[in-house]
Formats: sequence, structure tokens, C-alpha cells
Amino acid sequence: MNGVCEMLRFLYYNPSGESRSCVVRTMTRLTGKPYETVKAELTALAAELEYPEYNEPDVFEAYMAQHGIAKCIDDCGLRVKELKLERGTYCVFCTNHEGFFHLMPVQDGVIYDRRDDCQELFVLAVYRQMKKDGMTMILRAYQKADADIICTWLRSEKELYQWSADRFCKFPLTGADIEENYAPQTAGGRFIPLTAIDDENHVIGHFIIRYPKEDDDTSVRFGFVVLDPAYRGKGCGSQMMRLGIAYAKENLHVQRIDLGVFANNEGAQHCYEAAGFRAYSRRQCEMPIGTWECIDMELFTEDGKA
Repeated sequence: MNGVCEMLRFLYYNPSGESRSCVVRTMTRLTGKPYETVKAELTALAAELEYPEYNEPDVFEAYMAQHGIAKCIDDCGLRVKELKLERGTYCVFCTNHEGFFHLMPVQDGVIYDRRDDCQELFVLAVYRQMKKDGMTMILRAYQKADADIICTWLRSEKELYQWSADRFCKFPLTGADIEENYAPQTAGGRFIPLTAIDDENHVIGHFIIRYPKEDDDTSVRFGFVVLDPAYRGKGCGSQMMRLGIAYAKENLHVQRIDLGVFANNEGAQHCYEAAGFRAYSRRQCEMPIGTWECIDMELFTEDGKA
């Protein structure tokens, strides 16, 4: 069942007799390979990358990348016990800020480790196991539980403003903040929040559709577009946009869709272009952290472009 695990549980796990083996132990759990196989692969990879040992982040990150595990949260300032993770498979890199670093696997809200005090450590990064190729993405109505998940994708103040412009002006954002913003707008039926999920019901993306003008039902604007960081750069964002375009055409019968993207968010701009949007104007926006250029993009559904 999908959802956010409100509290991580601990389960003792140690597939070997080695006490200082958190990297190998974690990768053994994540990959399902034998412990000695993982150790040999990590040792070979460290030599290839010219590191004396496999405990270096560059080494275990490269190993995870080979197995479809990508960073989704970066230095969030939380303790492990404060993490709220959607059900799935993760790797958590943490520290006590006194020279001790630790790596551990988390699966469906359960920490598999030999240390029962690991929840007091501070999170440096979280990595998530990606869905394999051939993922099916579908849209569903936004649910209240999605808000906490969305907040974990906004990893910095810059990402927050790229996502929401000046609509929130608060970092870190909480699920309650999103709910407070959305609730009064959804009542009229002209503000439609949608969530993208994969075929295992994991939440992987989100955006809203709104009518900018009360007296115009022919045009809508997409906003608050965001994707789980583990799925970025793989065509999933443009896939979600194409689903949104189809939704707007088939359910709202609109003739035009537009959106705004900041010039400093090139990845998002390329995503929208891949979905068929084209720039039609540029403007300067005064943001709490500086003046940013916003590019307005549009797509017409009536002339076969969508």
C-alpha cells in the first residue's frame, strides 16, 4: 500500500560478522546479492575510480547508480527519526557531525541495520531505488497525504521558489502549508491539483491546473509542476505533462494551455518543450531571493500541436 511512513522502525540486520561494513551491508540489502559478491564489486569499483577504499561517497554513489538507485534528498538538516519517506526502497547516508558517517538501507519504513541508535543521526543524503524501464505513469486526483511527499522533493530554497514562485515564501515547506494553500481554491472547481503515480501506486509527480480568468473556460494554466528527484532527467517530466495535456483536452475541453518557468530552471524548460510548449513572452519577477526571469510558454490544442 502506498503512503508516507510517519515513523521509521528498526530491525536488526547484519549479514556478516564484520562490524565496520555499513556500505557492504547496505548494498547487500539493496541489491539482493551475496555479501562477498557485493564486497568484491565495491572493491573493484573503488580501484577503477582510483580510491583506496569503497567507503568514499563517490564510490558507493556510483555503485548505487549502476543498480538504479538515485539521490532524492540532499542534506535536509533532519535527523533520521524525523524523515517521512514514501513506501519504497531507500539508502540513507547520515552523520553525527563529529566525524562519524553511516550508511543504512530503509525498505517500506523499516531500517535494516546493526545499530539501534541510528535514528539520532543527521541525514546527509537519501537515495531511492528507481522503477525499472517500462514504467506506466497515470494521473489521479491529488490527495492530502501527497503533500508530505511533495515537500521532500523541494530540497533547497532555490528549488522551492522555482516550483512555487512567491506563493509560499517559506522553507522548508510542510504538507500543512500546501493543504492550507490548496483547500480554499479547490472548492470552486477551477483549481485542479493532480498527482502522477506509477503502476505500483508510488507518488512520483504533481502539478495543478487552474483557470486564470473567471469568465474564460477555453484556457488553463499549469502550475506547481514537480517531479520526484529520482525520476528527473529521464523523460518522466514530459511524460507527466503529456498526460496533463490529454486530461485538459478530454476533460476540460480547452483550446490553450500555458505555464511559466524560470530561466534558471533549464531542465524544466526542456521538459516543457519536449511536451510541445513554446515560449511566447519573458518577464522579470521579483523573488525573495533575487530578480529572476520568467519565460511564459503556451500550447494550443485546437490546431493539432498538442
